[in-house]
Amino acid sequence: MTKTSNCPNCGTDLKNGILSKTKILPESQTAIINEYREDKAVGYCTKCGNELFEKHNRTLQTERGNLTNYLKAKIKHIPVISTHSPFNWDYKILGMVTGQSTTGTGVISEFTSSFTDFFGAQSGRYNQKLKAGENMCFNQLRLQTLDLGGNAVIATDIDYSEIGGGKGMLMVCMAGTAIRLTNVDILEIETAEIIEKLYYANRRIKELQKFG
Repeated sequence: MTKTSNCPNCGTDLKNGILSKTKILPESQTAIINEYREDKAVGYCTKCGNELFEKHNRTLQTERGNLTNYLKAKIKHIPVISTHSPFNWDYKILGMVTGQSTTGTGVISEFTSSFTDFFGAQSGRYNQKLKAGENMCFNQLRLQTLDLGGNAVIATDIDYSEIGGGKGMLMVCMAGTAIRLTNVDILEIETAEIIEKLYYANRRIKELQKFG
């Protein structure tokens, strides 16, 4: 005999048999519905839950996309400085953060080319790739700092090395100390506000990762 029960949300009769057309949604879908629905339930059936899941899953994807875009656009506002003890900064040290990037630049050929060529078009291409590698490392440091609950990086060091046996591969490496600046008001007001929003945006993104 097929066991009959009811949907915790709408009360619809459920049949756990093979031919049943109304079943309880998976726990993963229920979790997404309850994340955004005010009237939560321990479960939803396919009759009442499918539409709810589609609606709130769209909300989830939209929120995640907006937070990610904000993070990408504003993360540059997190200070990354080489000073070890910034004047008048009150902070708590959280730990070391690092960043690495590898770029194909043709370094060997550019340094062995003519003086005029190097300080002309070739130099421009080299600097663009080098800058892109540096920016990637800076953002890695910033993101790791956010993950640690911090909002600034001090004592930052940057190194360059050529790798790949003369194939023109340049590695950029950075290391710094992640801190939690407590007197954020020492920065410009707009910067301080953005940093605070970045902290909460990153924390919310981490919370949403539980949904896959």
